[in-house]
Amino acid sequence: MTTLTNEPLLPLTVYGTPSGNYNGSSPDFIGNAVIASSYYGHRGTGLQTVVLQVTNFVGVINLRATLNDWTEQAMWFDVDTYGNGANTTTATTAINLPGNFVWIRAEVTEFTSGTINSATVIF
Repeated sequence: MTTLTNEPLLPLTVYGTPSGNYNGSSPDFIGNAVIASSYYGHRGTGLQTVVLQVTNFVGVINLRATLNDWTEQAMWFDVDTYGNGANTTTATTAINLPGNFVWIRAEVTEFTSGTINSATVIF
């Protein structure tokens, strides 16, 4: 039996209300780095799925990853982008991210309204 691992990338974040790494006023913030599939040595599959749930969201969520095993010295690169910073979106979206990533995080930019209900990586 396979056990799935769920790691939150961002907590519930409402525009204008401080939460996690979001100060409530900046349009940009970075979520905490969380482990990805290769952290545990799952190099054979190299697949993780990010599930984003947003309501009336205006902004951009950049999903970034690293192959390094030390997050403070990591070289982060973009693996996918959600939103465009101009249109309002309400949706639940699953994004497959194939790759032998060790760490993954979400970076939010152009956040001007709405709610990020959840952003979770599953592998």
